[in-house]
Amino acid sequence: MDKLQQSRQTRRFLAVTVFFTLVLLGIVARLYFLQVVKGSYYAGVAEDNRLRIISTAAPRGEIRDRNGVVLATDIPSFDIVVTTYDLENADQELGVVAAMTGVKLQTLKDTVDKAGVGPFTPITVARNVSKSAALKLAEREPDLPGVQLVMSTKRSYPLGSLAAHVLGYTGEIGGTELQLLRADGYVMKDTIGKDGIELQYESLLRGEKSQKLIEVDAGGKAVKTLQENPAAPGKSIILTIDARLQKTCEELLGDNQGAAIMMDPRNGDLLALASAPTFDPNKFISGVSSEDWKSWSAKGSLFDRAIAGSFPPASTFKVVTGTAGLETHTVTDRSIIYCGGGLTVGGRLFKCWIWPGGHGNEDIYKAYADSCDTYFWTVARLVGIESLDTYARKFGLDKPTGIDLPGETTGFYPTPQWKLGKFKEPWYEGDTMNMGIGQGYVLETPVRNISIFSSIAMNGTLWRPHLLKASVDPVTKVETQTTPVVQDTLGISTATLTTVKKGLNLVSKTGGMTRIQVGDIEICAKTGTAETGTPNLYHTWLVAFAPMENPEVAVLLMYENSPYERSTSMAPLVHTMLQQYFDLYGGKNGIN
Repeated sequence: MDKLQQSRQTRRFLAVTVFFTLVLLGIVARLYFLQVVKGSYYAGVAEDNRLRIISTAAPRGEIRDRNGVVLATDIPSFDIVVTTYDLENADQELGVVAAMTGVKLQTLKDTVDKAGVGPFTPITVARNVSKSAALKLAEREPDLPGVQLVMSTKRSYPLGSLAAHVLGYTGEIGGTELQLLRADGYVMKDTIGKDGIELQYESLLRGEKSQKLIEVDAGGKAVKTLQENPAAPGKSIILTIDARLQKTCEELLGDNQGAAIMMDPRNGDLLALASAPTFDPNKFISGVSSEDWKSWSAKGSLFDRAIAGSFPPASTFKVVTGTAGLETHTVTDRSIIYCGGGLTVGGRLFKCWIWPGGHGNEDIYKAYADSCDTYFWTVARLVGIESLDTYARKFGLDKPTGIDLPGETTGFYPTPQWKLGKFKEPWYEGDTMNMGIGQGYVLETPVRNISIFSSIAMNGTLWRPHLLKASVDPVTKVETQTTPVVQDTLGISTATLTTVKKGLNLVSKTGGMTRIQVGDIEICAKTGTAETGTPNLYHTWLVAFAPMENPEVAVLLMYENSPYERSTSMAPLVHTMLQQYFDLYGGKNGIN
C-alpha cells in the first residue's frame, strides 16, 4: 500500500470516528435532556398516561317547604365522559355515542373541542342519559376506548308545576355563564340554577364535585381506583312557603293570568307566591318540546307576574291618597265630601264608578267602604301631585321590595317632569285625579302592593318579603335560620294609619265584600278594578290582612284581564285563602 492510499484510509477512519463520536455525543446529550432536563416533565406525562382523575357533579341540596315537603331534589342519572388521549378513532367512537343518545355527532365534537382541557382530562359530553341508552353503552364500553359511563344525578320536582316560579329550574351552563364562573370550578355541561330559588341560592345548593383517581391500562380502561374523595352535597334549603297554601293559591288562579300571594306581615315570610299561567320545571331536565315552548310563549307562562308584572293598582292605591290627605291635614276623619256621581273639572265630567247614581256625603271611612272615586279625586286635587308623589315614594313604589328572587321589577309613579319629557305635554289636574284612584300612569307590582298593605297592618314597619327560612348543612344537619330584615319604616303617624285601617275594616263589612269574612275575625281589605283600555275588560285586585289589631297574615289576589268585571266578586276566593290560613295556624291566636 503506498503512502497515498494509506493517507486516504487514515482520513476515512478519522471521518468515520468523528461521525460516530458526534452521533454518540448527540445520543448522550439527548438522553441527558430527556432524563435530566425534561425528566420530571416526561415522568408527569407517563403518569398522566397511567392515571386519570374522574370528577362528577355533587348532588344539589334539596328545596323543602316550611313543613318539610320536598319541592326539589336529585335522583340518580348517568353521564358520558370522554378522554381524548384514549380515543383511537374519535369520529367512530363519538358516532356510537351519538347514535345511542340521540345527540348530534357535531355537537359532541364541539363539546370536546371547546372544553379547554388537556388530553388526559375527562370531558362530560352528555348528561342525564336515558336508562336504555346507558345499558346499551355499558355493553359497548369495552370496545370504546376513551368513552366512559359514570353515575350522576339529575334534578327532579316531585310536585310538578307547584311553586314553579318560586323554584325556577336548572339547566346546562351556557357559554356566557361559563366565562364568568370558570374560576369557581364550573366546566362545560355542568348543571346550574337558571331561575328562581335555584339561581338565587346556587352557591348554597351546588355542593362540591367528587374526585376519583384511577389507574388505567394501555387501552385507557380503568384497572384500579387509587384514591377517591366523594362529592359533598349542597346545602338543603327550607323555604317560608307552605305547600298547602301555595296549592290553594294556584288553584284559585287556574288558567287565568294573575298572581296570588300570602305573607306574614310580622316578619316578611312569604307563605305562598303564585303566578299564572305556570309551567312544569321537570321539562327543562328532560328537554322542552317545541309544542310546550310554543304554548308557554303564547301564554307568558315563564313570566313571574307576582314580582315582575306592573299593573295599574286601581282603588288599592287609595290607601296612598288617603294617607297623603290625612298626613298633610288636607282632610281629617271628620271631613265630608259630597259624591253626586261624579266631579266636573276643566269642563270634563269625571264619573264615579257608581254613575249615574251617587254616594252622597262621604267621610274617609265610608269612602273606603264605598271605594268612592269622587272622594279620592277631591283629596288628590287638594293635596296636589307633589304630595301624592311624596307618599307614593314613602310606600316604596319606586323601589324593589328586595325579595330574594331574580327578576323583580319596580312599580312606577308619574311626575310632571316625567310626563313633559316622555310626551312633551304639561301635567294636568286630571292626571293628578287619575293617579289618586290608581289609574293613569301609576303602576305597581303585586309583591309591592301586598308589601304596602303589610306595612299599614304593622303601623308603618315594612319587613322585606323573603322566601329563605333556613339552610341545612348536609353533614351536621344544623339549620342556619334567616334573620328577617326591616326594609323601611313609613314615617307616617300612627293616627293616620289607624284611620286608614278602620276604613279598610269597613270595606270587609260592606255589600258583596261580606263574603270575605272568616268567623268573627276582624279583616281589613281593599278592592281595585283597573281599566285596560278594552271595554268590559279589567285587571282586578283584592288585598286584605287580618286580624285587624294583631295582624298575622296578608293576602292578595290579582287577575290580569280578569274573568270578573268587579273585584268584589273575588271576595269568596280571598275568603278561601284566609280561611285555610286560620284553619292551619290556629285561628286568631295562631302563629307561624
